[in-house]
Amino acid sequence: MSAAAWESLYKATLELAKPSAQKQRLTDAFTRHLLDLPAEEMPGDLRQDFEALRLSMTRVRPLQGESPVAATVRKMSIGEADACAARIIALLDSLHRIMAAASAKAGQTPARAPSISDTSLTRIPTLISVNRA
Repeated sequence: MSAAAWESLYKATLELAKPSAQKQRLTDAFTRHLLDLPAEEMPGDLRQDFEALRLSMTRVRPLQGESPVAATVRKMSIGEADACAARIIALLDSLHRIMAAASAKAGQTPARAPSISDTSLTRIPTLISVNRA
């Protein structure tokens, strides 16, 4: 597990909050911050969920000049896009909890991205759980 995974998920979540069209936000969040993130960066508990997200975001064969992520999101329903966005947020929440628990067990302060203020590391509320199917 690394801080790189937390930072990538955090940045993807910020991307999802931007004021653009939903499918564009999802495409940008995944392409810019998660597509190249090695699954090995995720803790074992979340690796399978991350791989499932990666597969669901790249399952459609792209048209010429299109990326697999853009092609997949283009074919998604609004509900499917919502579910993928929710999975990104849920992964950040789960990773944050794992890192906080590990830090507390080690008697350390939580790891964080350098630009994140201390107040942003308080507990992230559980909004959505990642389905493990």
